[in-house]
Order: sequence, then structure tokens, then C-alpha cells
Amino acid sequence: MSCDTFKSHKCSKCDNRKIIVVEQKRSKYTLTNEPEKYICKIDVDGCLVTEGMRCDYLVINCEDNVAYCVELKGKNLSHAIEQITQSIKLLSDKLTDCKINARIVLTKVTTPTSKNYHKRTVFQKFLKRHNNGNFEKGTIRLEEPV
Repeated sequence: MSCDTFKSHKCSKCDNRKIIVVEQKRSKYTLTNEPEKYICKIDVDGCLVTEGMRCDYLVINCEDNVAYCVELKGKNLSHAIEQITQSIKLLSDKLTDCKINARIVLTKVTTPTSKNYHKRTVFQKFLKRHNNGNFEKGTIRLEEPV
């Protein structure tokens, strides 16, 4: 199980609290955990991974084997996708049984471009290969249930 790898790591906090929040500046991602499942929140950027491109956080629902790679960003969706892609490639051997989802919270709304659309489509196909993972993005806040 993926959580066994992370639960004693200095960069993680694992428990069954009802609300898991990750935030930076004005961006905030919230995972509501009403069933009180065992969840690990791992600080990736600068703790678990100190070099190269990486996402900000990894949140793992240990009971259902679902991982959320979370990037909190200003406005550069394309760069956020790259950071999560690199993080998944780097950590995939530790998340072998997990469905890997990507969550991006931007502080500014950007105008969609054909380049972003193409990158997003390729990214969604990449996530599908990781146990049918999916992608969601929000502006300023993104909240979802376990």
C-alpha cells in the first residue's frame, strides 16, 4: 500500500481528520473526509522532493488507494501540468496501486489557448493510464469529497 511508504516520513501527516486543507497564498484545495478514512498529506515541494520540477502536495486516501497530486499556482496552467506530470513520473513507483488524480488551483483565470487545450488533453490521457485518474482545476478554491 502506498501509505506505508509515506506515513512515517517527516514530510507527511497521516490521520483520519474530516477536513484536509492545503493552501499557499490565495490558493486553497480542500478534501472533505466525512467517512473519516485514513488520509496522508505529504508536502512534496521542498520536503519529499527537493530538486527538479514537482507539485506542491500529494494527498493519499489510503483506504481507497486514490492519490491527489495538488499544485497551487498563480496563472500558469501549462507549467502546473508539467510539475504534476514530473511528480507522477518521479513518484509512480511508490503509487503503483493508486488511482492518480491531478488537482490544480489557480489564483487567476487565464484565457484558454490552443496550446493549453492540447497540453490538457495529453495530460488527461496520461492520467487515465494511472488507474483511470482524472484532472480538475479551480480558481482560488477547489473542494471535493473523498
